[in-house]
Amino acid sequence: MPILNHQNHQNHQNHQNHQNHQATENHQAGPDTGFTASVLGAARDGTVGYWDGSPDRSPKAPRSALAALKAMAPDPRRAVIDQALAAPFGVTLASGSAANRQGSVTLNGKTLVSLHAPTAPVLEKQLAFVRAAADLRGDRTGEIVMQTGDILSFFALVGYMAPDATKWTLTLAHAISRLCVVLEMRLKHGFDVPRPIAFSTRLQPMIQTPGHGSWPSGHATESFAMATILSRLVLGETDPIASIAAGNPFFRHAARIAANRTVAGVHFPTDSMAGAVLGISLAEAVVRLCDRSSRLTRRSFDGTTFQEDFNLSVLSSELKDEKTVMTEVVSLDPETADGLFPVWMLEMWAEALKEW
Repeated sequence: MPILNHQNHQNHQNHQNHQNHQATENHQAGPDTGFTASVLGAARDGTVGYWDGSPDRSPKAPRSALAALKAMAPDPRRAVIDQALAAPFGVTLASGSAANRQGSVTLNGKTLVSLHAPTAPVLEKQLAFVRAAADLRGDRTGEIVMQTGDILSFFALVGYMAPDATKWTLTLAHAISRLCVVLEMRLKHGFDVPRPIAFSTRLQPMIQTPGHGSWPSGHATESFAMATILSRLVLGETDPIASIAAGNPFFRHAARIAANRTVAGVHFPTDSMAGAVLGISLAEAVVRLCDRSSRLTRRSFDGTTFQEDFNLSVLSSELKDEKTVMTEVVSLDPETADGLFPVWMLEMWAEALKEW
């Protein structure tokens, strides 16, 4: 699961690095310290003189919710966005004391994505794909290491992204990734599917194997969710299944990011398939709600029957043929759909669309 630091996709340009951590364009050009507090306090005492505590001006009229959001520092703004984005979603698992075979992500209390975890025999067969993928390690070392902490840079290859020019696009891309982390980690913990290293001493991954469960893949979930959001914002494409079939560049990068985790030796192909289905479905629901559509797509993935490798062609086939991935279009009550996200979220979405 990649940890997306603040605007990591442009770390190679060192843009505004001197303004990290809420110091962005502060009047004092840096964080508060004992020195600055004492200096500013002395300056106030030397200029204000006696004050009896009475007001000498009136505050401005209350701002709109979006204007108030824009005025917030990055960390508080992220907290507000994350709470609003995550509020309609939930995770359902039958057991809280043992590994689960089935689980689901819900939207407004109704199933949005249903997942059925693979069995050990299925994973044993998938080990052959992990072995074959290891032959690519020399070619993909740089990508694999970079993607442990940064996947957005790869999507920024497709369209220009910078904090000043595409602020709300980046805000939404990071926000959907954080939403994925919250949900995928609940599922990983609930399913507790073993990693490839648990099946062979000779596999020997090229990066450290995370301690949490393997299924679904966090990299796949987050990268396919980002690809879905960015396809809508940047390219104006509203059907991720059609975009995948057409080889949309965002989804090509997402598939490579996911496959690289198998090359590295830390994921099975089934992990990536489950993550792709989850990420697409989550982000598609967010897109539909932000576009004020009440039509949503419900999907299920059966990991007990999937025995293929993972790539964009296989994903496209599975999504259309409904062998292991089942799809159902459902409609929410329009008033219910309109109320799942606050108005300021929809206005922020409109701002992001204007950036392209």
